[in-house]
This record gives sequence, C-alpha cells and structure tokens, in this order.
Amino acid sequence: MEDKPVIEDYFHQKRYEQADSTFMTLFAWQKPYEIQWTEEDNVMYIRSGRGKKQFWLPPFARKDGSFVKGLDRMKEWFSEHGYPFLMKGVVPEVVQRIQELCPDCYHIEPDRDNYEYVYLTQDLINLSGKKFRQKKNNLNHFRNQYMGYEYVPITENLFDACLDAERTWYDEHDEGDSELDAERHAIQTVFENWSMLQPTGGAICVFNKVVAFSIGEMLNDDTAIIHFEKSDPAMRGLYQAINYEFVRHAWSHTKYINREEDMGIPGLRKSKESYNPVRFIEKYDVTLADV
Repeated sequence: MEDKPVIEDYFHQKRYEQADSTFMTLFAWQKPYEIQWTEEDNVMYIRSGRGKKQFWLPPFARKDGSFVKGLDRMKEWFSEHGYPFLMKGVVPEVVQRIQELCPDCYHIEPDRDNYEYVYLTQDLINLSGKKFRQKKNNLNHFRNQYMGYEYVPITENLFDACLDAERTWYDEHDEGDSELDAERHAIQTVFENWSMLQPTGGAICVFNKVVAFSIGEMLNDDTAIIHFEKSDPAMRGLYQAINYEFVRHAWSHTKYINREEDMGIPGLRKSKESYNPVRFIEKYDVTLADV
C-alpha cells in the first residue's frame, strides 16, 4: 500500500482507459495473480504470473522516461530468465507504436476475452428504446416484487453484510473454479483496505438484508469503472436493479462506464453484450516474431 502514490503517479502521466491502469486492480488481484512491479529510469514495469507463464504489461513511462528503452529492458529480462516473451493488455495505441518501432519484430494477436466493455452512462440510467426493453422489464419486475427495497452507499457497517451476499453468490456458482477463488480474494482485499483504496460502492437491501452490491471508482476524467458486482441470482431483476441504481446514484456525472472484460465466459459475454456497449477497449497479446 505504501507504493500507491508512486504507482498512481505513473498512471496519471497520460489518459489511460483500461482496468490495468488503476492501483485498486493491481492491489486487489496482487496475491491471486502474483502481480509484481518495479521502476527503473522513470519507467514502471508490471508483471504477473510465475515461470514460463509470466507476462508483462506494456511499460509505463513518465514524461522523462523512455517507452522504447522500457520495451528493450523487458526483452532483456525475458531472455535472461529463459522465458518466452509475452506482453498482455496491449491497447491499439501501443500496438501501433510497437509496429512503428519494428514492424517485423513482433507477433500481435487480439485477446478478445479481455476486451473491456464501455457503455454510455445515460444508456444505463435511461434504458430507453427497444434494445433495452428486456432490461427495463426485468427492472420493473424487481421494483414491483420488492417495493420496499432500498439502495444505500456502502460504508463500513455494511462490509460484513456485503461479504455475506458475496458468499451467497459464490455458493451458487462454485464449481472449483480458480478464477472465482481469485475474485473472492480480491473482493475481500478491497473491503479490508477500503479506507486506503477509497472506492465507491452501493448496495441494495431487501428487508434490511444486503442482496446485491457493486464497487467501482473513477478511471479517468469522464469514465467510471465497475470492478465488482454481485447479486442474489434467485431474485429476478436484481442484477438490472443494482446496475441501474449504482450508476444512477454514483456515476450520473460521468460520460462512460467501463464494465471490464468477460474473460471468455459465455454467459458473462452475453450479459455484457446485452447492455449495448458503445465501444470496446481492445487488448492484444504481443510475442516475439519467429525469426
């Protein structure tokens, strides 16, 4: 946590649009994804994983740092350790820069499972038109079925109740999935370090019980990002309700909402696509080209 000011300073050097460029993401997922970071000559390096499965994010350079030297240093590191070069989370702007530096040096592959979904905030609030009809129907069903429900901002007195709601969701979905275990740890980490991370959270209560919650933060000047969202799967329309209420109460001043990636999970992809994203934050994998 003591590294937070340094890491955020790198992230504030330019306008980043992806989840990888928030301290909360790195901190929450640090243990399950074995995330490490270091800096050298005004360039920050972030890597994840272990052994031959390690990958690095593109180098984050300050104004007086060199992206090119950072890229060279990464290649040296992989060579020194005998691991295959792999850079993930590479956005189109960085892909273009890499190709301009050395057109034949790298192999670039789209990583569709990690594309991040971006929505217009007002679309998620208004749910207007035919394309949102089913969402609005589900939301109205929940409102009519649970007329006494309450939306509340998450404060310390709700932490345990939110974690109970998360356990309910997990019990319905647990099939020994390591990704779900990693997410549980990440959510727990955020609640344990809430005052230092300073996220924004909202919850829906029915009969004084938390049945859904959502956690996010500002990503840049006009975009909020939703890191975690859980709801009781047995309550029809609850997912639509927490999405709607959280955006309406916490993020109505923003232009966009980034709801992160679908990880290649068919049900999650269908759900995210059904909210009609206006664009994606595309991400690519970069490896060394065969010589």
